Amino acid sequence: MWLSLSITFLVMGSSVAESDHMEIRLEGGPNLCSGRVEVFISGEWTSVCDDSWGIEEAMVVCRQLGCGSAVSATHEAQFGNGNVSIGLDDVRCGGTESTLSECPASPWGEHDCSREETAGVVCSGQPWGSDPTHQTEIRLAGGLNNCYGRVELLHHGEWGTICGDGWGTEEATVVCQEMGCGTVSMDQSRTWNESGASPIWLDDVHCRGTESSLHQCSASPLGRHDCDSGETASVVCSEVRLVDGLTPCTGRVEVFHNKGWGTVCDNGWDLEDARVVCQEVGCGKALVAATGARFGQGSGPIWMNQINCTGKENVLKKCPQEKSFNLTCDHRKDAGVECAELRLVNGSSNCSGRVEVFHNETWGTICDAGWDLQDAQVVCRELGCGEALSASGGAQFGRGAGPIWLEGMSCIGKEESLRQCPKGQWGEHSCDHSRDASVECTDPRKIRLVNGFSRCSGRIEVFQNQEWGTLCDFEWDLNDARVLCKELGCGDVISVPWGAHFERTRSPVLPLIFYCNGTEDALNDCENYPMLGGPYCHQGEGAGVVCSELRLVNGPNRCSGYLEVLYNQQWGTVCDIGWDTHDAQVVCRELNCGDNAKAFGGVCYGQGSGPIWLENVNCTGEEIALAECPKSPWGKHSCNHSQDVNVECSGQVRLANGSSLCSGRLEVFLEQQWKSICDDDWDLEGSEIVCRTLNCGHALSAPRGSHFGRKYNTIKIRLDFCNMTTDSLTNCDLRDWGPCDSGGSAGVICSEAHLVNGTNRCSGRVELFHNKQWGTVCDAGWDTYDAQVVCRELGCGNALKAFRGAHHGQGFGPIWLEGVNCTGKETSLRECPQNPWGEHHCNHSQDASVECTGWIRLINGSSHCSGTVEVLHNQHWKAICDKNWGLYEEHVVCREMGCKQIPWNPRSARLLSKYRVNRLSIPFCKWTANDLAECNLTDFKEESCSHGRTVAVTCSGTRLVNGSNRCSGRVETFLHREWRSWCLDEWDLRDAQVVCRELDCGEAESVPGRSFFGRGEGSITFDEPKCLGTEDAFHKYLRLMNGTSPCSGRVEVFHNDTWGTICDAGWDLQDAQVVCSQLGCGKASKALGGAHYGQGSGPIWLENINCTGEEASLKECQKGIWGEHSCSHSQDASVECSGTCLPQVLFPGT
Repeated sequence: MWLSLSITFLVMGSSVAESDHMEIRLEGGPNLCSGRVEVFISGEWTSVCDDSWGIEEAMVVCRQLGCGSAVSATHEAQFGNGNVSIGLDDVRCGGTESTLSECPASPWGEHDCSREETAGVVCSGQPWGSDPTHQTEIRLAGGLNNCYGRVELLHHGEWGTICGDGWGTEEATVVCQEMGCGTVSMDQSRTWNESGASPIWLDDVHCRGTESSLHQCSASPLGRHDCDSGETASVVCSEVRLVDGLTPCTGRVEVFHNKGWGTVCDNGWDLEDARVVCQEVGCGKALVAATGARFGQGSGPIWMNQINCTGKENVLKKCPQEKSFNLTCDHRKDAGVECAELRLVNGSSNCSGRVEVFHNETWGTICDAGWDLQDAQVVCRELGCGEALSASGGAQFGRGAGPIWLEGMSCIGKEESLRQCPKGQWGEHSCDHSRDASVECTDPRKIRLVNGFSRCSGRIEVFQNQEWGTLCDFEWDLNDARVLCKELGCGDVISVPWGAHFERTRSPVLPLIFYCNGTEDALNDCENYPMLGGPYCHQGEGAGVVCSELRLVNGPNRCSGYLEVLYNQQWGTVCDIGWDTHDAQVVCRELNCGDNAKAFGGVCYGQGSGPIWLENVNCTGEEIALAECPKSPWGKHSCNHSQDVNVECSGQVRLANGSSLCSGRLEVFLEQQWKSICDDDWDLEGSEIVCRTLNCGHALSAPRGSHFGRKYNTIKIRLDFCNMTTDSLTNCDLRDWGPCDSGGSAGVICSEAHLVNGTNRCSGRVELFHNKQWGTVCDAGWDTYDAQVVCRELGCGNALKAFRGAHHGQGFGPIWLEGVNCTGKETSLRECPQNPWGEHHCNHSQDASVECTGWIRLINGSSHCSGTVEVLHNQHWKAICDKNWGLYEEHVVCREMGCKQIPWNPRSARLLSKYRVNRLSIPFCKWTANDLAECNLTDFKEESCSHGRTVAVTCSGTRLVNGSNRCSGRVETFLHREWRSWCLDEWDLRDAQVVCRELDCGEAESVPGRSFFGRGEGSITFDEPKCLGTEDAFHKYLRLMNGTSPCSGRVEVFHNDTWGTICDAGWDLQDAQVVCSQLGCGKASKALGGAHYGQGSGPIWLENINCTGEEASLKECQKGIWGEHSCSHSQDASVECSGTCLPQVLFPGT
């Protein structure tokens, strides 16, 4: 019986040819086109016997594998036997067959050969990259990022394409791997129809899929091809994919890491993170950031947690993550996204342009045949762009590229999505791109910039009541301006001028106030209100903005990185040919990043993607903007991204006239010049932000009165517009708020030492700031005298321990000091005898550490997180009088002590201090202060309390009572002004685990029942805790989010393992009172609806809550069924509490 198999399916994108029954491959050879012949039949790879094996059979094998002509037919296992069985014998070909299966042979498995008689071939073809002259550069072009697009090769200085004949999964896999782009996307073997002028460099590319580079695959000789169809090979790679969604643009987010796919935890997952994912996978605007495994639970590892994107990153892996990564997730918390599949391109705003739809993983256009106002109306509605003004054809907003997806649209105008309209088949049309359809929508609010020096700067005018009016500058701030810049396609905000900065105007001033958080896509998305009365808006003056059409990417801050410019609504890079310091200086000044610039090429901050817009920029250094400099035409260049321009600016903030980079007169760069800051109201909080901005240590003082000399050009800034936890002063609303009251210049003195990886700021690895870089100290000779100086320098009390051997983890970067030999009396480590800076014989396993007493402690409490508050003053511990002490101060103490809980303020006589000597007060801490040192301590003095009252706090709302030690006992929670015990029903080891973690008591060992530790005296809580065992605190089933204090915000409840919101239907002051009482936040002052503190995400758990106001817990109130509601998140309920219900101090005898 002769074997004669016909191949019915052939993938030429592989070095293995496939059939329904048989595949062949070459193994053991030096390349893809020579080796031992193996066939795959019935699930097994087998060899071929060399009986009757000759040049004719070799010709067929070489032809089938696309390896050219046969050079020789080998015998006697010349390429090894492969340790496989023999499957075929007596193969007899004529030499003209297309596949080996067409040749007669003995029946499968019948042979009279040994393994040393296996057949092989040597073909003329070889991997095209084996020739040293063929080592060309590879890139992906024409796509949305550097992992998506047309495959191009650089040969003899010219980029060319690859013919798409036979291009398949194996070839695409190799390209994705070579580009470091993860794996092949769902549409892995795409070819694009593009008839361009680029040469076709390669044809007949065949890979196995296991190669590390396309150069290792076989192909026709460079430049030889038979392609005339215009089809070019392309790939879609991704380190991010969406799984189990209804469309390619929805689903569970999975990331490729460490050679495998894993999911993303939804902790902190929000719309900014979703925006980055949607961009990375090539979809449109982010619509929903899904949590709680909305698209099903994944499997395998959870790769990312606590992601905090700004929304500007181009890939998810560039977003910051929680540094101390502690995985507290399971797959029930897998994150997902829903992205739009429609966009407008090349328009003058977000609401006009060429219509493009996302289909089959590719953006494409719509033919204008039959395109009318009803179709345009659906587009405008779907994009939230108001009403349709026009439905134009003829490529009014430019010709698109790629496929034309739709023709013959026939909407009635009421559909919610273009996909709901009747239409032709996807991809079937009789048009070209000269007939691309477009729309213009009314846009919810018309807005423009006038009298600026570019299209992205000027006074803001809004079209209202059929006329243009100037926007009032009252309350106009950096967040509002950031949103406007984004809406106008103008990059990020640089400054927010006010008054008549852009010339006085005769247009009416519109008393309209916006309240943006900076993340919205358009001003219309922000809260806005008409301003009624008040002398705040002045005729002729108005709000202004300067947006940047430049940005620096991938640097450690916004003032360093590789340069990108915005052109034609697309960011691209600048070639370093001709680039010098004069060009860099213009960039730095335009970005308000100082006037000291460094210019360099290469890949110091990484390579860009997308177009290279500029080359041969030739500034004098005096220009106001880079756009004013001579340069080559936009888009004309002879570079690749390895030549992207990098810029490093001095920054917008500096300290002048000080003894080091970390001390001096504070100056900021505004309106292209350095200006000093008034010392009006200047304090330690502002200094702390400056120290963080300059990468110095903690702020030690905030000198006033021109301590570092006075500068003539002095302005006032307002830090009340600044988030005090910000990492940089440049994130604050820096602008000139008028003349100084005092005339003095503000100063800053930062520490040039800090402690890292400790339990608080007064313990950890010692690091010193030197030569603009943090480095460690070698432990050779390190002792308590040295540690004492560090503790004193940082204001951390006395030294408890001096650690050696990287006790607090190994550092990185330079090791600055060795052989430190302090007497213990110095004020700074720099005053101690030591080896020269940077000279050492250590490695980071010898990094020195310290533990200081700190200057604050809690005593006489039930744990290290409760007790009387004492501070170290003049080497003595002093209690604190209760004057001006409140919830903010207590929160800061808890954070300083490393205790995670928001304070609960119990009445507990056991916590009373027996000390009466104390300091006067700690007035006016900010809720955002990092430690008590940032509070206003300028009036530190000793005196007796007028009422003998001293302050005590409890940072945890949970305690253990009647146990044999502090880590065993009856569980009690402070709720509604009393300690309550818990009903045993539903109580399990997971609940106990959370209690043990909260109290710093290790792992839970048992859950004794039947009042094992005695009965409690207070009420019993019958709520079912239902902990997962991973929470860091026990009582967290109610919280307030997005508030201005711990006692205000959107109400969220924890149910069914998920946080969710409450609908405002029926929400009133009685309901709010229960929330405030339950959280220890005093009386309810307001019960707010309408998502007053922002819209939540996830489920809406409750509606129509009906409390009397006397309940101890929200769960005790009458309410509807969990999860049943008729609301949206625009109706989320919020509260504002007084914050003073529970006593802030403890009284003797109570």
